[in-house]
Amino acid sequence: MAPILQGSLAHFGLAPVLRLLQTTRATGRLELERGDERTELFIEDGRSFFARTTAATMRIGELLVRRGEIRPEVIQFMLAVQQDSPSSRLGRMLVDSEVVSAEQVRSAVLEVQRHIVLASLRWRNGTFRFGAGEKLGGEDIRLELDVDELLTWAATAGSLDATPEAEAA
Repeated sequence: MAPILQGSLAHFGLAPVLRLLQTTRATGRLELERGDERTELFIEDGRSFFARTTAATMRIGELLVRRGEIRPEVIQFMLAVQQDSPSSRLGRMLVDSEVVSAEQVRSAVLEVQRHIVLASLRWRNGTFRFGAGEKLGGEDIRLELDVDELLTWAATAGSLDATPEAEAA
């Protein structure tokens, strides 16, 4: 699908683009590119609801280890098992094996999602393209964020720890 909105992040930062999409209650895929790095933000009704990136970022297994909710050896084992069935999701495997709870996985996924969006807000170069109506299927954990919330977190976030879960702790 041809993009209906595109431009340079050097001229229009991500925040104004997200505000426009929120104001117009847009639904679609916002693709950001910077060199070899690519991030996709799926927007539904003007709100960011799923993010993925090719950039090196914190993964849920790594985050669960960092939080002390799981041991590194368990993640290594589960990743090895996942090699035999690449379509299996690590979070689902961990919950099905009763290693962690569904809520622990959900919290970790949301934190990683926020990190991807916050990292993208810091981009000062690159391009953006928005394809209206493009939807992502199969994701049951959704990140629903207001642009003002995102900007507040971006202004205060020095690390992954500056998220609502960490602030509530």
